[in-house]
Amino acid sequence: MTHSIANMNRRHFLKTLGQAGLTVPMLKGATFTAGMMAARAAQAAEVPGIKRVICVYIPDGAPVNGTNLWLPSNDLTLPVTTAPLESVKQHCIFFSNATIANKDGAGVGGHGNTNKAFGGAGFYNTFDVELERTLGAVSAFPSLLLGVQSNGHGSATKKNGTEVNYQDNPLATFNRLFGSTINTGDVETKRTRRVLDLHKQELADLTQRLGMAERQRLDEHLASVEKIEKRLEQTVEEQCRNPEWNETGFIYDAADNSKFTLESELQMDTAILAMQCNLTNVVSFMFGNHQSEHAIPELNFTGDYHQSIHGGQAGAYEECRAYLSSRMTYLITELDKAGLLDSTLIIQSTDMGDGNAHSSDHAPVMMAGGGAALRGGSVVDAQGSHMNVFDTAVEMLGLQQELPQYGNGALSQVIA
Repeated sequence: MTHSIANMNRRHFLKTLGQAGLTVPMLKGATFTAGMMAARAAQAAEVPGIKRVICVYIPDGAPVNGTNLWLPSNDLTLPVTTAPLESVKQHCIFFSNATIANKDGAGVGGHGNTNKAFGGAGFYNTFDVELERTLGAVSAFPSLLLGVQSNGHGSATKKNGTEVNYQDNPLATFNRLFGSTINTGDVETKRTRRVLDLHKQELADLTQRLGMAERQRLDEHLASVEKIEKRLEQTVEEQCRNPEWNETGFIYDAADNSKFTLESELQMDTAILAMQCNLTNVVSFMFGNHQSEHAIPELNFTGDYHQSIHGGQAGAYEECRAYLSSRMTYLITELDKAGLLDSTLIIQSTDMGDGNAHSSDHAPVMMAGGGAALRGGSVVDAQGSHMNVFDTAVEMLGLQQELPQYGNGALSQVIA
């Protein structure tokens, strides 16, 4: 009887929407509905496979001309700039023979047009934007673009032919997702409020198209939906309710470039929390920009990254590039702790091969995560183009019909 009443009410509700000129596909496109779909996904039984993708931009390649100080040996002995990945190397595939190329296969490595790192050279949209409209379509936030001292010199993401700036402020990132920059309170409540706030204008537009009687019925149904949502939200894990976030009381200052480590970890922590809470499936990171103006005061070399590459100080480039590998180690480790690594594909890319020579060849490109879908702990030939790595990711995700072909097709010995 209960099911019959529910079905009858649902039919009546849909009929009312139809009379108002609204359709189910329209509602599915609404922010509130997207949040509901994401919450329902949290209840669903876990299905093996890759559900999320993280793209990471590392600026200015690596010291690879002459002696390659980034690429591991076939037995996975790590050189100096990859050494920080030792504890997670079994989760990684390192690509040899990866040239930063355009859609025609020509090398385009060097400064400028940063979006080539994510497959933008010759395409209207970068790879992460294509994922936004496919893998991210049912998420409350189809994608997140999170930077660390990245703004001012181009973007790794291009949408509809235009580069898109990243959010460099970790506090603004958290506020956008959870509705507050304060590190207290119940994030479950913040998340619910955030989804409802995003839907306020949609509700206002809808009620203006309904008569008084229909508005009352809509209010009744919305009240029921909110009750359902609250029950669904109760299934969210403890990490989403009371996260340990920004416990140091960090305050963002765009003019202060001395906090790269803390800012990067806050951005990564927030992205992982958002994935745990089913708010997004697609995240892109920029760790600096192609001019490499960031500095890491805790290193022996305390000048900016660009100076480490061209300044002529022995070991400086190697030390700074190894530090950026440590950022990848942090990301992989924290995803593993959160139970998300096996269902998340990570792609690290860049804009050139050797940063000092501004070359295209031997670029430091890698994959990580992916669980049983990825043959981690190996070195694989990229067959002359980093674009083939994106084609491989497309095949892993089963999106060959939805996404363009970036290079010559998927690589063998990557997909298990």
